[in-house]
Amino acid sequence: MHQPLVIATLLLAALLALYLAFPTKVYYWDGIVFAQAIEDAAGGSHLSLAHPNHLIYNCVGFYFYRGLHDLGFNVRALTALRILNSVLSAACAGILWLILRDTLRSTYLSLSLTLLFAFSATWWKFSTDANAYVPSVFFLLVSFYFVLPDRKPRPLLLALSFFAAMCFHELAVLAHPVFAFGVYWQSSALPARRRVSNVIGFSLSAFVLIVAAYALAFYRASGDFIVTHLLRWSASYSPDADTRFVFWSNLGYSLRGEVRLFFGGRSNALHGLMNPGIVLLIAVLVIAVLLLIVALLRKLPALPTAVRQVRLEPQQKIVLRLALVWLAIYLVFLFFWLPQMTFYRLFYLSPLILILGLALAAVSQTAVRRTFATALFAIAVGLANFLFLIYPYSHIDKYPPLAFALELNREWPQGTVVYYASQNSDEALVRYFTPNASWKQLEAQLPTETAWLETTAIDHISATPQGTQWLQTHTRPDSLRELNNGAYRIRLIRVIP
Repeated sequence: MHQPLVIATLLLAALLALYLAFPTKVYYWDGIVFAQAIEDAAGGSHLSLAHPNHLIYNCVGFYFYRGLHDLGFNVRALTALRILNSVLSAACAGILWLILRDTLRSTYLSLSLTLLFAFSATWWKFSTDANAYVPSVFFLLVSFYFVLPDRKPRPLLLALSFFAAMCFHELAVLAHPVFAFGVYWQSSALPARRRVSNVIGFSLSAFVLIVAAYALAFYRASGDFIVTHLLRWSASYSPDADTRFVFWSNLGYSLRGEVRLFFGGRSNALHGLMNPGIVLLIAVLVIAVLLLIVALLRKLPALPTAVRQVRLEPQQKIVLRLALVWLAIYLVFLFFWLPQMTFYRLFYLSPLILILGLALAAVSQTAVRRTFATALFAIAVGLANFLFLIYPYSHIDKYPPLAFALELNREWPQGTVVYYASQNSDEALVRYFTPNASWKQLEAQLPTETAWLETTAIDHISATPQGTQWLQTHTRPDSLRELNNGAYRIRLIRVIP
């Protein structure tokens, strides 16, 4: 096996072990909904698992979940989805390493930047959680690997990998120009007609595949083949999404998102979690930061000379153009569309790393080889994110809603009935972690049985004087269970007929 493949394999194994060792307990709200849908389907629900924003993620998750059970692993769907994402995230790092090594021709730079990618705050957190972004990025990286300049054009194989990325999350469609340009520049030695033919073959194949997949999924979910309905379904998004555009607000969110992409957590996150190992890691972090500062100061005088010696090989210039196109498309789109959602920026983290690598590779080789600043930076970022984000988030007591839901599940006997009026992230989390209870949506008629009312049901009933009077009459004394600390508001009360 070639050295790059050996390193990629070892890197994948090490990162997978790390991701699995510290799974997050601060769950992404969509992941809870995905897991609930998968378990409902496994329990006999006939609801479609297809979703327009991430067409096949729940379906793939369902079969992975069922496969683990068939192998004797009695885990819940949320755990199965987290394992799947950890595997795919580690594989992303392996593919990115191969791309960087092929492009930069430097084992040191490639390894350092791959670790920076793997240890960046948002990527690391979502690598241990349930979400559709990691699988989609995995196939985007596979697609990018196929269009590297030194590789033979394979338009149909590229179309399949790009199609897979779009099926896991529809935001991947924005990367189409990257691969269209890639397959065109990749075949620069061919006649112009043949290059255009490769681009058309890739684009048309991907288009036919994704349209067919969406049409089939929509028909299975609704029994409808009306084109306008299909388009409306494909472009749908959460009604809770704040899509208002305010220039300065969007600019602030965008700048904040760039920082949060790499750095996360809070300085007080380690409260109550200190131990000798953590103290040692803090000491290592301090040393790494000090060494980084020293390394940068030592190289500062040489920077003007290094910049004058900037050079890129022809193939590196092509990769740089592709990475810039990739980055620019998502930066512009996310400036206007939900810029407050940092996790969408995972779609352009890898080209950002590529551009950084090419910038470092472009300076004089002497300047690169005599400094460990890139490695020290990656180590410092990884340690800081582990100490102030990943390690604290792996503890239940750092996420009050989860601790609250687990306490309820211990109190409630099997068959407890809970009514809710509408779905939201808090309701979904409490519902998922109280499997002893049977959750029912509140209809026009008030409950006629002994049951619990969740926050949305309480608010709905108390919105009228008659409902308020009913609650006062039917609420059991001392039955309130509440989490209300400013950040979260979850209330449950028990009512009797």
